[in-house]
Amino acid sequence: MHNMKTMIGKVNDSFFRQSILPFIGAESSQVVVGPTMGVDAAILKMGEQYLAIAEDPIFPSPASTPEDFGWFTVHIGASDVAVLGIKPQFMTYSLLIPPGTSEDYIRRLVQSISNTARELGIAIVGGHTGFYPSVVTPTIGGITVWGTGSEFVLPSGAQVGDAVIVTKGAAIEASGILASELGKRMRRDGVALELIEKASQRRFQMSVVKDAAVAMQVGGVHAMHDATEGGVARGLWEVAEASGVGLRIERDKVLVPEDVRVTCDYFGLDPYISISEGTMVMTCDPEKAEAMLRAFQEAGIEASVVGKVVPKDEGRAWVTATGEEPLVAPPEDPFWEVFFAAMTEGNEPTEEAPHSQLIAELEAAIERLKSANIVDLLPEIGANFAYASADAKGLDDVAGIPGRMLRFRGQVATLGKPEMGASRRMGSTILTVREFFPEARCVANFASTAAIRQACRDLGLRLVAVPGPSNFIQPEEEFDGELRKLLARQSYLPDVIDTPDRVNLERVILVLGRNPQEVADKAIAIAGKLKGN
Repeated sequence: MHNMKTMIGKVNDSFFRQSILPFIGAESSQVVVGPTMGVDAAILKMGEQYLAIAEDPIFPSPASTPEDFGWFTVHIGASDVAVLGIKPQFMTYSLLIPPGTSEDYIRRLVQSISNTARELGIAIVGGHTGFYPSVVTPTIGGITVWGTGSEFVLPSGAQVGDAVIVTKGAAIEASGILASELGKRMRRDGVALELIEKASQRRFQMSVVKDAAVAMQVGGVHAMHDATEGGVARGLWEVAEASGVGLRIERDKVLVPEDVRVTCDYFGLDPYISISEGTMVMTCDPEKAEAMLRAFQEAGIEASVVGKVVPKDEGRAWVTATGEEPLVAPPEDPFWEVFFAAMTEGNEPTEEAPHSQLIAELEAAIERLKSANIVDLLPEIGANFAYASADAKGLDDVAGIPGRMLRFRGQVATLGKPEMGASRRMGSTILTVREFFPEARCVANFASTAAIRQACRDLGLRLVAVPGPSNFIQPEEEFDGELRKLLARQSYLPDVIDTPDRVNLERVILVLGRNPQEVADKAIAIAGKLKGN
């Protein structure tokens, strides 16, 4: 009996062609695009409209919170539809749960899926939820996402002469997962905490929904594809293979951010062939390339023109400083072997205090704010930054800054390192927010001026306001009541809450997020907008 080599992740090309592709049921004249290598969604003709539909299983990584898992579920499913140039509009999902899973975990996961779908304008129209003894971890057995449009884009649409653009860079998913799961081990071996945290946050870039929407708005798009398994190299190759064209790609122009490179180097991964959900490979009319890059920049998405499409007989090549190398589909993605081997070794236990990682993450974000010198955002009363543990019940489970962030000689200064229970006001605020949005774990207060509020709007941040006059001292009990009323009316977690300060004659904003790096990203973006960057 022939034994097939053990595969992890997607089946290989040969197995797909021989054992999957021939078995696709009945034929239908409505199928415009069916099962095809390199295309992750189908296109059906429905009257005068085209329907794009995609299906994916989603598994949580060991360190994922229910909120993280919900976010990944929706964005990964929606991305496959978005890259066909059609807006994701509807979804169903099947949630398979091991017996004994807590109701709190299920509630948080389902709420996160709903919140994320709402943020993307996707209606959840059905699905299935059940407990099964054979399931060992909560799993999305399948998420189906679909939408309709009058036109669509395929990975097979690349044309000779097109500019090739890559968003975000290489190994986004690989670095994000490894740094979040094995960051303690990396830190123990001397990798800078700031780089580990930055790489870990890449997991929240694992979506091309926004990338595809921006590209379609600019126009001139001929092909889009999400660089998942096999990374940028396979994404580029699949577009070329599907389109019957050649490529000239300047490898040095493919973004590999420092935190990604350091993470890949640490685990011995080639970033160009490692899984990169969230990296979009696209080709477009060369006359649209500059406008496309400007649009991505305005949307906060890094992108670069990495090469051009050439006739097929000119081949597919990486162009480097020393010459050319063949650009081929990697036979397998090295990430999975590295990931499972690393997880087996794991993070060795240490004698660290229970909340040491919480404090370290908050400290890294504060150092980023100090390095960016966000002094223009600091209120006269100073700013604080609170970070709650995933299961926070009280102020002792919330880290903060003793003495706040203050202005000192034109710079941001702190009087000490973060401590548990160090900020009563911001700590109680984040605990209140978590009553309504348990995915929220961080809050920081900054000055609220007309310019700052406008900067928030210009950045597309969700800004809401606690009702009431902003020029008088609002009693704390009244503030808490108004905050709860405001949160109860929200269908999704706001980015920013504008509020009168509860004890001082100063108006402040509260910047919210899932983690310290997310709050720091928003604050730095606001400060940059104020400076005209």
